Amino acid sequence: MPSKLILSIAASFYLTGLFAQEHIWMKQTKISEVVTFEKEISPNPKFLTKNVSLSKDYYPLIDKYEVTNPTIVQREPLGYLPVYAEYFYTPKDSILRLVSYDWEKDRYGNFFDKQKIWQEESTKFKVYDTEYERIRAVIVNELGAPASTDKEAKKRKSENTKYFTRESLWETQDFYAQLTMTFAPTTYRIRFTIYWKK
Repeated sequence: MPSKLILSIAASFYLTGLFAQEHIWMKQTKISEVVTFEKEISPNPKFLTKNVSLSKDYYPLIDKYEVTNPTIVQREPLGYLPVYAEYFYTPKDSILRLVSYDWEKDRYGNFFDKQKIWQEESTKFKVYDTEYERIRAVIVNELGAPASTDKEAKKRKSENTKYFTRESLWETQDFYAQLTMTFAPTTYRIRFTIYWKK
């Protein structure tokens, strides 16, 4: 078998494995099902306890559905970045209301300790951009084509700071979902959020 064909087949299996393993929960269910899902991914999932506050801009239904502090799971990197999954639910019925996945290094780390990380990440725009494309392909496979998306990163300016962003949006009568990339001096992150309207 020609070497190019072997490499092509190997690359195909590698990419298929990546897409298959990027586990993103996109169903509105009981929180217990999500915990089971995380335990299926890893027999010993790393659960974190953090106080997380939500703004109305981030979760517009916060007045209608008062959610608890999220169930948080830290996963090992599949691609380049570790994943922090946050599952918000209403305590009375245990129904999942909002899910957030953050591909980010040391998400809950100390501000001063993270400065070294930010310095290192500031040179890796292409890595983040490639990860964004990879993750978006996984979500498109589940939710279909986004209602709006970008073809490349946009350069933005805030005071004296220049940074890059990317964004894709999905919306139906049942849910709203957003994938973003922020590549800025104190934020190097890819985030996917989805919330259900009922």
